[in-house]
Amino acid sequence: MPLSTLRADLKTAITSNTNYSAYDHVPEIIIPPAAFLLASDPYLEPMVIGNSKNYYVRLTLEVVSTTYSNPSALTNLEEDIETILGLIPTNFIILSVSSPKIRSTNNTDLLCAEIQLQTAYTG
Repeated sequence: MPLSTLRADLKTAITSNTNYSAYDHVPEIIIPPAAFLLASDPYLEPMVIGNSKNYYVRLTLEVVSTTYSNPSALTNLEEDIETILGLIPTNFIILSVSSPKIRSTNNTDLLCAEIQLQTAYTG
């Protein structure tokens, strides 16, 4: 299975029951609510040294909620994170969820958080 299929499957799972737009990149214009599937660091780690076909794949799922100036933005972000965590396929391990942060883009401040994920990949 190519890595692009792995990302596509995760993207489909996230968008199946939410009002989120999911992207495998950061779009030029962000319209919240949205979720971005991005490569983490490290992105690929060998499971066994010398085996070039089996990797652990780490992805960052950035969840972007409403604009930061909204008084209920933190509550909305927390609810969105809980919803998305329940949609992540069981072949992924949820490593962590970051504290909320502000992403400045499109002349707007957006509240977001990052979910770190890991899965096994056999090429």
